[in-house]
Amino acid sequence: MKLKKIIKILVGSILSLLLVILIFLLLPRVGNPSPAFQTELAYGKPLSEEINTLLTPKIEPERTRAILILENEKIIYEYGPTDKIMNTASIRKSLMGVLYGIAVNKGLIDINKTLVELEIDEYTPLTKEEKSATIQDLLMAKSGIYLPSQGEHDAQITDRPKRGSHQPGSYFHMNNFDANALGTIFIQETGSSIGTFMEEHLAKPLGMQDFSEDNVILGDPWFWPKKKSMHKQYYMYLSTRDLARIGAMVANDGRWNGKQILPKKWIRESTTSYSNLKENHINYGRYDGFGYQWWIASDTGTIWTDGYGARFMIIDPSKKVTLVEQNFTGNSFLSTGLWLMNRNRDSGLDGLIEAHRMIIKKKTH
Repeated sequence: MKLKKIIKILVGSILSLLLVILIFLLLPRVGNPSPAFQTELAYGKPLSEEINTLLTPKIEPERTRAILILENEKIIYEYGPTDKIMNTASIRKSLMGVLYGIAVNKGLIDINKTLVELEIDEYTPLTKEEKSATIQDLLMAKSGIYLPSQGEHDAQITDRPKRGSHQPGSYFHMNNFDANALGTIFIQETGSSIGTFMEEHLAKPLGMQDFSEDNVILGDPWFWPKKKSMHKQYYMYLSTRDLARIGAMVANDGRWNGKQILPKKWIRESTTSYSNLKENHINYGRYDGFGYQWWIASDTGTIWTDGYGARFMIIDPSKKVTLVEQNFTGNSFLSTGLWLMNRNRDSGLDGLIEAHRMIIKKKTH
């Protein structure tokens, strides 16, 4: 009788533990808010049937894909759940560049300040030369600081230059140290969390439909082991339609709905290329320049964001066209794990690029 009671308690405990684990695996990291400040996007003249056919998958992809194209501020093409919150991955870096523009305009940040002036350091102490890097150097990915950082992967690690090999401001290297340190500096100088500042000064003026300050998370969302660093990686979760608003605002010299959200001067300054990527002897594919956390493709006159997991935003200021694709890479341990197990992670980027070419051709003739 005693043994049966012990077995019953053990089984009950195991089942309770399994239930807790299941809940944890299914628990979404961020929800889909419905903010009071949201405004609906209007619809413009739809794209031609030819472009529509090009972009719309003939067979539903094995993952959740959302595509949105805006002309000025109006939707001209939409596919998939454009209202679904997704991790923007490295697109966060370009968005941080936008937030810096707002903070600079408010007199909260001086991008000419050096790391020594800002008292920025690292667990592996920065050298005197490394501390001479300015905020502007970090925005251009030219800090000259080549240390391990949170969230880095692939070329950020394999192509990392030898420490001390380049002076600050002299050499482009796409890395997470610069991006993450920009987050640390932003919080320090503005006295605000990234999410709170973003909601008040970007989401509200743009009338974002799916944003809350809780959509920005500092540090790993799921407690994965991280490289030891004073500068935590920050995550930005946005819907595709909200991301497209930001792109359309940039395409229109910082204006949205008749209001200047970001100074025209900052738009021009931040989307100017400060690096000839071909001189870096690294193949960056479609990009040949880099601004303040924006990729530049001079042959098409376009500005890009590029995030892990096949997510892109193409901004064409000359035609006021913004093309966005996001792929859902998970919002919980379980959904992220299922995405990682899916070998078919290809995006529809080729279609997006061709659609842009066809739109430009039609506008030209």
